Amino acid sequence: MELQSASLEEPTLASSPQEPAPAILLPADARHAVTPKVSPSPPPIIPPTVLPVAPVPCVAPPTVSHVVPHTVSPVVSPAVAPTVASTVAPTLASTISPAPQRREDQGPVPTPASSAIELAPATDLQTPTQNHSLPSTPVQLPSSSIPQEESSLPRPPVTSPTSHAVSSELSEIDPGEFPIDSDYDGPVGQQVLRLKPTVDQWNDFPAMLAFARRQGADDDGCFKIILPLELQEPLPDKSSHKVPANAYRPNQIKKNSFWRVDTVSSEGTFSSSDLGPECNISAVEAVNNLRKMFRKNDRKQIRHVRYRVDVPAWTPEQRLAAGVPERSPIHPLKGDKLDQTRAIIPGIHTPYVYESGPHFGASFQIHAEDFRLVSLNHLYKGRKIWIVVPSTAVDVAEKALGRNDRCSQFMRHRAEFFFPQKLEKLGIPFRIIDQRPGETIVILPDAYHEGFSTGYTIAEAKNYADAAWTTDTYQPCEESCQLVTAIPADLMRPLENGESRLNLCASYGVRPEPPKSPKRSLDEDDQDKQDNRDTKRIKE
Repeated sequence: MELQSASLEEPTLASSPQEPAPAILLPADARHAVTPKVSPSPPPIIPPTVLPVAPVPCVAPPTVSHVVPHTVSPVVSPAVAPTVASTVAPTLASTISPAPQRREDQGPVPTPASSAIELAPATDLQTPTQNHSLPSTPVQLPSSSIPQEESSLPRPPVTSPTSHAVSSELSEIDPGEFPIDSDYDGPVGQQVLRLKPTVDQWNDFPAMLAFARRQGADDDGCFKIILPLELQEPLPDKSSHKVPANAYRPNQIKKNSFWRVDTVSSEGTFSSSDLGPECNISAVEAVNNLRKMFRKNDRKQIRHVRYRVDVPAWTPEQRLAAGVPERSPIHPLKGDKLDQTRAIIPGIHTPYVYESGPHFGASFQIHAEDFRLVSLNHLYKGRKIWIVVPSTAVDVAEKALGRNDRCSQFMRHRAEFFFPQKLEKLGIPFRIIDQRPGETIVILPDAYHEGFSTGYTIAEAKNYADAAWTTDTYQPCEESCQLVTAIPADLMRPLENGESRLNLCASYGVRPEPPKSPKRSLDEDDQDKQDNRDTKRIKE
């Protein structure tokens, strides 16, 4: 999820202005899990053809229509963790493919595994092709502290003590023998694993997570998954009108140091048809442009930039109003232990939508996920740039960022943004990730992350707990901190036998819109000037 700063709102690991549920404001933005059941001779699945949609500017892959095979129920009901007996078919050896390579060397399309989710009936439309190439040659940062890796070699398996055991038998197979089509994507020296699963493989998230971690994803802190074309749906029509949103005021802390980004309660107009100017520069260049924007607007509110955060999206009605398909591609997911916790928390157990306006620079500040959870962020439209600190470097990062003996959620108290140049000086490794439509970024536990939109974006995010997840080793925010977005540890404990779940989503109220001036309503420029006179820091 995403985190921000300034006013009285937001959760997740980086966003800001929207008020929480009436009773409580909570933050939102698999490692290994249930073993999938593989039948010896699965029947072939003929994917439905789909109506092609014109590609979005500044986006490599086109947005495509699709049908998601599962539904989101209006009321989140308790679920029991599925018990799946899994076996590896003796014929699996005949389907193995070579380990994914840095560039073009990829394995064949895998044989679909069995799945509880079925495709919708096929249509007579053509399935468009996807192109995930970057718009321009990536620019390498000077004096980068990240070692340059040979693009022709596969990544070694994770050996860090932060790696986790995988419960799926498929995870015990050598990663080069697991039949998921994959490659590495990103700027030279910043590449991360990108999975291209079939529909059946997408429906077995525990197996995908186990495979990614066996490939060394913890050393990057994240990996990408491309949503199968068969599961991609068009965005619904959404009325364009002013709604509550965040504005930004960057403040540089000491010269050539990091930035504190205050978010200001404001209003914005969001339309998926207004993408803004095309951003066709590399991810590294985009990061440098954001740095220039912050410098130009030091201690001033950035004009026009607006970000709509923590928009509830767990019922069909909410999703239609938010402007996303009725059925979520990331909720529910197989093997999610969050289905067994005492409470159902908005943005953690259920999706939130995040939408930025057409102007460059809507950011979410550096943070790690609550309760050491996995986070999934699926992008429907636009382009996002992420800066991710590997999970294996969490101790190095927290020491350099100044945690010492402070609260475990100390970065949530600060709402700060660190550019690569500063991370390098602090000795903190990082990856720069370029997210395009149809891609889901999976942030692994303990991985600090931050980022921004290059123009209009709309995405949804939620958390996930794999089979090995536990709250035993998690240190929650100290009560003395009185952090408004802190989640009480008791809400995340396992549900006891005969105990009823506490559904905080049921009492989640609709946020009232700001009152209008009796004289005249402020336009965006007037709003920027007024907000610059009175700002309170808030967290996303």
